[in-house]
Formats: sequence, C-alpha cells, structure tokens
Amino acid sequence: MAQKNTFKGNKQSLPSKPCKTCGRDMTWRKAWAKNWEQVLYCSDACRKNKSPTPP
Repeated sequence: MAQKNTFKGNKQSLPSKPCKTCGRDMTWRKAWAKNWEQVLYCSDACRKNKSPTPP
C-alpha cells in the first residue's frame, strides 16, 4: 500500500536569485513560472528605481 504524502511543499527547495536593484533574495513564485529567467526585480519599486545604464 502506498503511503499518502501529506507534505504540501518545501519552500527552501524552490529556486531563488538576488534582485538586481536591492540585492535581496527573491524566491520562485507560481506567477513567475513561465518567465522565471526574465524576472530581475523583486517589486515594482525596485523596477522603478533601476539604474538607467547597465552595470
């Protein structure tokens, strides 16, 4: 008999990367599933405060 898995998930196993503006780690979200590679900023505030010239 298969054991029923009641574990809903482990957020520590989700991928994360630093925000380009503030440097804080942002963890993968379901809303970003289709474009995780293009996500660079953690919030609208960081997107607005991005530097005009690339580093």
